[in-house]
Order: sequence, then C-alpha cells, then structure tokens
Amino acid sequence: MENMSIHHLGLFLDNEIYLLPEEKNQLLKSTNSLALDEIPSSSEIESEEEPIPLLYEGGFEKGILVIYEGKSLDSNLSEYLFKILGAVSCSLKDIALANSENTELTSMASIIALSPNKIIVFGKVRHELMMSVKKTYEVHQEDEIEYLFADDLSQIAESLELRKALWKELQILFNITKK
Repeated sequence: MENMSIHHLGLFLDNEIYLLPEEKNQLLKSTNSLALDEIPSSSEIESEEEPIPLLYEGGFEKGILVIYEGKSLDSNLSEYLFKILGAVSCSLKDIALANSENTELTSMASIIALSPNKIIVFGKVRHELMMSVKKTYEVHQEDEIEYLFADDLSQIAESLELRKALWKELQILFNITKK
C-alpha cells in the first residue's frame, strides 16, 4: 500500500484526504522521515493548482448540468437520456452533459464557475459535488443551485419504480404541472 500512487489510492478511496495542520507534527514524530516544511498545507496545494475547466457536450443555454456515471454512454442509454430530457423540454443545446471521469478531474470551484442553476447527477461520481447528496430522488437547493441525484441510467432504464421516482422529481425540478 505504501508503494501505491495517488491514482491507485483514488480507485478505492471515495473521499478526499486532508492533512490537518494540528496533525502534521504528530505525523512527523511517528515517521521521522519528512521535514516539516516538505508537507504543503491544503491551501498551498489549492493555490498552486490551476483549476481544470469541466469538459462537457452541449450548449448549456438553460444552465442545466447533467453528469452521468462512466466515460461514455452507449447508444441506447444516450437515447434514453435524451428521451428523459425531451420530456422536460430540454435538448443538448440546453444542457452541459459531462461524464464522471471528466467531472472527477475538476474542482467544485470549476463547476460553480459555470453558474449552473440545476445539477442532475446519474450514478456515482467521486467528486466533492457528491457531498451535496441529501437523499436520492429528492430535489434540494443549496446556494442558488437545485440538485437532483439519481441512480445510474442503466438501473433507471430497467426499473419502473426508479423511473417513476425520477419523473416525480423532474416534474418538481422543472415546474411541470399535470394537465
């Protein structure tokens, strides 16, 4: 485990790990292999890194960010997603469609810089964004952004119960009233 890179550790660690300033001395005493000045603080790390902009498809005209689990969607899931979006009067020109791999490379600041008014996440994404999950299939708002977290699109496509739960919350998110 000592020889694993940060990339390999990230494959099984779900949350970011931070070294607190008060724990720095304790760590140094136990290892005696690092000098105090060699361990950068989290603020130094963040200031050194340039924020990576989120790569996405679409025109983002309506300020809706849609993130799906995985590197890409196979054609039937892509078709299913656009069917869902069509039901709420959205198309690719209205949204920013991002995969979880690109999202995981960006910071929350990069996502906030896009100024989305709605964020819909399908599946699990190893990102700070997931700390906003209160409950899946329940719309909630934080700092002017409405969030909806749901299961992976393949699970939703296979389950009538999940489809109903998603549709109920999409109606709330997009202010759709039954006629």
